[in-house]
Amino acid sequence: MVATLRTLCLVVVALGWLVLAGPARADEPRRAGTVRLEAPGGGRGPITLRPDREGFSGEIVIVNDGKEPLVVSRIAPRGDASDPRVPPKLAVRIADGTIPASIPPGASRKAVVTWTPEPTTRLRQLFGHVVVTTSDEHTGDVAMGVRAQVGAPIEGRLLTILIAIPFGGALLTFLLRLLGRRGDRSGHAIGALALALQTALAVHLYRGFQPDVSRIAGNDGLQLVEHAVWIRSLSIELYLGVDGIGALGLVVTSVVAFLGLLPHRSIPSGAAGYHAALLVLDAAMVGALVAFDGVVFVLFAAVAVAAATLLVGSWGGGARREAATRLAVVGGLALLLLSIALVALARNADATYLVDGTKAYRTFNLAELSRVPFGAKAATFLGGPIVKVSFALVLASALLLLAAFPAHGWLSDVLAEAPAATGILVATVFPTLGLCALLRIGCAVLPEGMRWASGVVVALGAVSAAYGALLALGETDLRRLAACATTTQSGFVLLGAASLTPQGLSGAIVTGIVRVLACGVFLLLASSIYERAKTSDAARLGGIAAQMPGWATALAAGGLAQAGVLGLGGAWGPLLALLGVLASYAPLAIVSAIALVVIAAAHLSALARVVFAPIDPAWSESELLQPSGGRFSDLGFREWIAVAPLVLAVVVLGLWPAPLLGRTTGVVRDLAVALSPDQAGGL
Repeated sequence: MVATLRTLCLVVVALGWLVLAGPARADEPRRAGTVRLEAPGGGRGPITLRPDREGFSGEIVIVNDGKEPLVVSRIAPRGDASDPRVPPKLAVRIADGTIPASIPPGASRKAVVTWTPEPTTRLRQLFGHVVVTTSDEHTGDVAMGVRAQVGAPIEGRLLTILIAIPFGGALLTFLLRLLGRRGDRSGHAIGALALALQTALAVHLYRGFQPDVSRIAGNDGLQLVEHAVWIRSLSIELYLGVDGIGALGLVVTSVVAFLGLLPHRSIPSGAAGYHAALLVLDAAMVGALVAFDGVVFVLFAAVAVAAATLLVGSWGGGARREAATRLAVVGGLALLLLSIALVALARNADATYLVDGTKAYRTFNLAELSRVPFGAKAATFLGGPIVKVSFALVLASALLLLAAFPAHGWLSDVLAEAPAATGILVATVFPTLGLCALLRIGCAVLPEGMRWASGVVVALGAVSAAYGALLALGETDLRRLAACATTTQSGFVLLGAASLTPQGLSGAIVTGIVRVLACGVFLLLASSIYERAKTSDAARLGGIAAQMPGWATALAAGGLAQAGVLGLGGAWGPLLALLGVLASYAPLAIVSAIALVVIAAAHLSALARVVFAPIDPAWSESELLQPSGGRFSDLGFREWIAVAPLVLAVVVLGLWPAPLLGRTTGVVRDLAVALSPDQAGGL
């Protein structure tokens, strides 16, 4: 834990120092006469539009603090036809007058804001700004934030609830630990209940998500937005929202986290603390998936690193300290690199507005950063163009989190030492964080950087796919085999992202998300056999399929899905990534395709051992199997409850991929427009 705290402190210190050490922007001197906007009754925005007979409406007060008349020459929603920041039918006008409008010194006038959502509107929220231009040239344009919510207000708090449920469960289990209840099953029950509620909400969110919403519809293409100012002096906002990556990722990761916790046979020492840390890790994962402020994303990711390190270091196997140290170093270094890149970008961003309308000269808002033409700026950072240096930092961070080559070795040690539910969450959380960093920052914010380095990223993807497959060929431990497969799958994430094509981008998203299902079921089954035999080495488990046919069948489905075999859910992502990259980098695409064959052969080899090899007679005399009469007992009821839904999912999604591909339409369109506007023009 000492290494973890030092690493995370380094991240925070570096972030704060770089922000505060930037060129100071003193508040511009205010003259006697300035324009000021306020909400009715005084105070800051954003103003909330209230329902009326035709839609929603609200008022903005334009105040003249000066000693001379103020002329309002323009008042309109922020945005234009090429970048509609708000949904359609948002209008604003001066009350009881027309533009231009004069405001005497010390007086004020009201502006009326109306929004008339269409009956078939795909967006149930409005977030944006009204911009006012006046004769006060010194102050310039001023803005007021506006927002509205169609339907129940709880829809505007759904993401907070998703994060709060596991955090609340963690707090309750921690209180149990303080009360001395460390050895009972209360922590497990609370954890399972919290994750079940989270999963139900994630499924509800997934069903209501509108997949074809993109930035052209307004609200930055996000749904279920929650947006508020957090640290005004640093322009940091609590900006949460859901895109196609988040909608798909939330439901998949929530399901896997819940099912991964169910089949625990034994309660670890300090059960309350264990389950509290597990729930914190889950909550941090959800928060990072929906965070669209760079600092908030890094903070959630830092909490995930700390919780995962605590879980592995405190409740892992014999080499848990070494595995936890590697995890902390990798996670901390990845977040440090990402923080440096974000601070560099924020310091060179264009002036914008916070959600309430406050003018900001730096921003960590990923949607706002994606509008900045960093490639056209002459700014340099660490001796090079800011686009290239920042992208290199983001790419290095993503490689570490994805467990891609050459930063792949840490995951094998963690999965080999971590408890079952922890290993599943680590294999879920960290590569998902890497996917978000690569796509939301590397592609959306720095498209020029991705275009510049696409060849290198494709090469890294091909090498990761091939290297992971070759490592798998010589691996007999099932948990380490899952780590090798993750490295191979991460290679296809890199291939798809760097293809710059809609097919490849869709493949990167589907690969990064669906691998969670296959890896989850595979690790569940590896953990179940470890609990029986204290080993997950296929070389020692030869022939056990005769005694555990259900386990072996589920292992085959999970393993082949994890290897990307056609007909199972894990195949669609790599296939789309290959199609996206084939036209531009055919040799590397062929290498990656061969890697799929090799990783499939590695899984088939492991399966062949447990199915066809003769069983070791010594197992019948083993003390470990005495409770079951010297035989391996097949999966029990609770284990089937956890395994069966995941196996069913990977099989059904292999035959019917629409639930995967359909939810990514809007976000793929936005990424393709950013990376290759010419190719995306027809989307």
